Amino acid sequence: MGPKKRGGARKRKNEDALSRDKEEEDPEERGGRRRRKNCGNKYIGAHVGIQGGIWKAVESCVEMGGSSFALFLGSQRSWKRPALDPTAAAKFQEQVSLHGFDPAHILPHGSYLMNCGSPKEDVFEKSQALLVDELSRCSLLGLNLYNFHPGSSLGIITTEQCVDKIAASINHAHQQTPAVVTVLENMSGQGSTVGGKFNELRSIIDKVRDQTRVGVCLDTCHAFAAGYDLAAEGGVTAMLDEFDKEVGLHYLKAIHLNDSKGKLGCNLDRHEDIGKGHIGISAFRDIVNEPRLENIPLILETPGRPGFEYAEQIELLYSLCEKK
Repeated sequence: MGPKKRGGARKRKNEDALSRDKEEEDPEERGGRRRRKNCGNKYIGAHVGIQGGIWKAVESCVEMGGSSFALFLGSQRSWKRPALDPTAAAKFQEQVSLHGFDPAHILPHGSYLMNCGSPKEDVFEKSQALLVDELSRCSLLGLNLYNFHPGSSLGIITTEQCVDKIAASINHAHQQTPAVVTVLENMSGQGSTVGGKFNELRSIIDKVRDQTRVGVCLDTCHAFAAGYDLAAEGGVTAMLDEFDKEVGLHYLKAIHLNDSKGKLGCNLDRHEDIGKGHIGISAFRDIVNEPRLENIPLILETPGRPGFEYAEQIELLYSLCEKK
């Protein structure tokens, strides 16, 4: 009995010491949020799954060493989904708080079913309803950003008419929901999608009544495929300068970090792992060292391959940061 008692005392003492260490550690290191000190305020992460419960997204990000993440808010296969369980929403918020994440570094991704610019009235109406539902889910989860693909004309209506529909969908959703910022994603220019050109994104923003609730997420693969040459020397700087001129950097809320399987201007939405595509590693070095990209989520959506999954690509990107 004696040895067990002493062992228990030692165990309690060790647990107390561990607890003090957790309280005293840097919040940026707590729970696996390993934002590297030499990388400024860069928050690099990935799109993670919600299988087993939406709060699992937080755990997955922590496990891979990310400091930002994206997630879907429900099934991608159905227009109508069960209401978000308040218990699950509360558990998600608890995990976010426990691991020290800022909601500004969490970027839900919209359903691929949505086409808020659709010329087909039934699809347009369902897309509007789904956008409202998704923003409502963000509010329940304590999140303030929501990223989605703007839409497509399907070659049936003009780009201008499609832009009008997208803006109308956003205005409708803003009227139905509070606070959440709708973040438009730039597109690759494939088919009749809208948003491949920065001025198309600006056209949508111009028609949004509450412009404090609209922003842009720049996808590097999409930009490259649309003709913005990130692979060229100074290409990242040139792209951001053009974005600032056409849209305004104050609207930039996030970056999707993807290399490209396709060549410059191919208009193909084909993501590749970091440094394995036609954009190349130098552009991503420039991105993680670009001061204009601080304090926003930088999120991987790459396919991954054995030995080079999200964790390894996050580690690589942080290793490219110059010491500060």
